[in-house]
Amino acid sequence: MAITSFYRLSSSKNGAGRLAAGAQDNATFYYDGTAWNTIFGGDGMDNYLDPANDNAVIGSAQFGSFFISQDNGVSGWDPGTNVNSESGEWVSPIVADYNQPGTLYAGYTNVNKSTDGGISWFSLAPLPVNGIHDNELSALAVANTNSNVLYAARRIRYEYNSPASLYKTTDGGTTWFDITAGLPDSLYFTSLDVSQTAENTAYVSLAGFSAGIKVFKTTDGGNNWQNISYNLPNIPVNCIKTLPGSGTVLIATDLGVYSFNAGNNTWTSQSAGLPNVIISDIEFNPALNKIYVATFGRGIWENDLNTMVGTIDIAGGTAIGVELFPSLNNGSFTIKIEKQDVIKETFQLEIIDINGKMIYSSTLAGQSIYLQKLDLKPGMYFARLKNNKVRGVKSFVVQ
Repeated sequence: MAITSFYRLSSSKNGAGRLAAGAQDNATFYYDGTAWNTIFGGDGMDNYLDPANDNAVIGSAQFGSFFISQDNGVSGWDPGTNVNSESGEWVSPIVADYNQPGTLYAGYTNVNKSTDGGISWFSLAPLPVNGIHDNELSALAVANTNSNVLYAARRIRYEYNSPASLYKTTDGGTTWFDITAGLPDSLYFTSLDVSQTAENTAYVSLAGFSAGIKVFKTTDGGNNWQNISYNLPNIPVNCIKTLPGSGTVLIATDLGVYSFNAGNNTWTSQSAGLPNVIISDIEFNPALNKIYVATFGRGIWENDLNTMVGTIDIAGGTAIGVELFPSLNNGSFTIKIEKQDVIKETFQLEIIDINGKMIYSSTLAGQSIYLQKLDLKPGMYFARLKNNKVRGVKSFVVQ
């Protein structure tokens, strides 16, 4: 029965199509590309899937108890994420820097970091003290255009008379700045997102039932904040994300999914076909042209990304195997079609970054092609082959 209540959802962001989702009272649900299993334990919370390792999965339980598995969830262990034994939020956040493969951040009262895919962890500099209590972090985000820029939100603690607060670092966590001024610090910060093209453009969403106080935006790194709640109904906003390839802002609310039209400052419901329940999280897989949403009581739903943004276009047809070697390279690699009965056909070859933006395109005629010294920044990419009959995707990492 598809009635599970999910807190958070992650995609592998590659052709394997793996998913991980934290379920209330029901541990972590894990889809390995062929079947669902329940892994780890406790109330399932935030999670992460490694695009470069289809056997690696990270999940968590309440208050920041993280687990890692490198055998598709068959076994797992505590990697020591909570380096300083700090308090963790009910749903403690974990985020990845996809431009530096293996780099992860997890939030407690401060921020911890891993550079080896979550196997080992160390702490960054403490955030500034705000009030009489160091509140737990409820949201984290790392800038796509600058790995040294992170945003971190601490929740409000009414019982300690300790307000919510928001911080930013521009040196990778050596120093942190308080950028809360201009934000409603008496509400709960639910989610953060940074523009895919501008490190100083960021968004924060809020819970609660305070009319007209739902989403805020900065374009100067937090020096100033603009309330962009506009016509949103008076309901909690649980997650905010920017669509890959377009920058369109999407939010998950207690009454469905909304998108923001910056041209006329209007929010529009994108909930047609979804059940009338809380939407708790939004996730993307540009490699498969998929958008996923997690609900609190009706499971997980998917749709095609190109229904919301025209820059993503996956041809229909049969999926084919694609070889790409070496998968860890400097922008030079060979890509090869495995299906013998189509090797004489012509394909469109596209290189897509982790945010769904096409950055290279050419025509492939024959079984294989060698691409030499493409101008690619370090990070995760997808090579996509397609025509009107078949399609195939393979991920690779540029050092």
